[in-house]
Amino acid sequence: MAEPWHSCIDNELASCERLMEESLSFENAELTEMCRYVVMSGGKRLRPSFCILSYHACGGKDSAVPVSIGSAFEIVHSATLIHDDINDQGEIRRGRKTLHKQYSLTKAIVAGDCMFTVGFRLLSGVASQIVDYIAEASGAMGAGEFIQKDYEHASSVTEEDYMEIISGKTAKLFKACAMSGAYVAGGDEKDVSALGQFAYEVGLAFQIVDDVLDVTGDPGNMGKAVGTDLLEGKPTLPVIYAMQDPQYGGEIRSLFEEPEVSHEHVRRALELISKTDSIPRCFGKAKRLAEGAMSSIDRLEDSVYKTALKDLAAYVVCRDR
Repeated sequence: MAEPWHSCIDNELASCERLMEESLSFENAELTEMCRYVVMSGGKRLRPSFCILSYHACGGKDSAVPVSIGSAFEIVHSATLIHDDINDQGEIRRGRKTLHKQYSLTKAIVAGDCMFTVGFRLLSGVASQIVDYIAEASGAMGAGEFIQKDYEHASSVTEEDYMEIISGKTAKLFKACAMSGAYVAGGDEKDVSALGQFAYEVGLAFQIVDDVLDVTGDPGNMGKAVGTDLLEGKPTLPVIYAMQDPQYGGEIRSLFEEPEVSHEHVRRALELISKTDSIPRCFGKAKRLAEGAMSSIDRLEDSVYKTALKDLAAYVVCRDR
């Protein structure tokens, strides 16, 4: 049986876990508990993985450097999840209550703000270029959320609109992680750019598959109910493609436009989407993005880390959670 894509950096990922837990320690015990509740609740750790793998793929030797940067990115990402859940009025994430439901809305906002501070503090000793990368990505995430809000329950949303949304919400942070790792390893400008493009395209593929799993996934694997995005009126690629269907698109559009979506509406929409070619089209697009990502790092010297990056791209498309 082949080893998982992350096997060559398992020790560094374990170091990330320890560093994040240590960093999220405050004088107030409840604040510490809340921040760790979010960060230590699981997650795929793709952002630190992009950073660490890119660092080593460019010849970096000091593992502590990408571990610190990767941990910072993961903490900042986790902080955005708190605010996303508040914004979406989400109740479950990774199989547990969202932070504002487990504790309180006001405390969750404070915890998220504190986590942003901790994330940027971990970057205090690195090159200013890395801070620029994460600041730009953080701004893009906010912009992506605004665009997504504009298209909630709007059947006029296009594939191009969707790609702009997920570029900001997901892909640009992946890109920043990879570029940061390559940059601090001393990679040349072309290698840094290639790894950034790789992570960006994998990020797009990742989000497309994530949105497919919201329609087709197993709730036990997903840690949340299937159809959550539909319930919230979020414009996702499976819905956009399904609304184009000549036979079922009209009813799907009507269901998506409902301002007050019931679970029965969601059940019917999921049933109709499954009858269209939407899901194969989504997987086809994600696969093409992943293949393009792999080709973008062909210029790198062969190594176990380059292989792991390509295996990561393949994993993103075929995962079930």
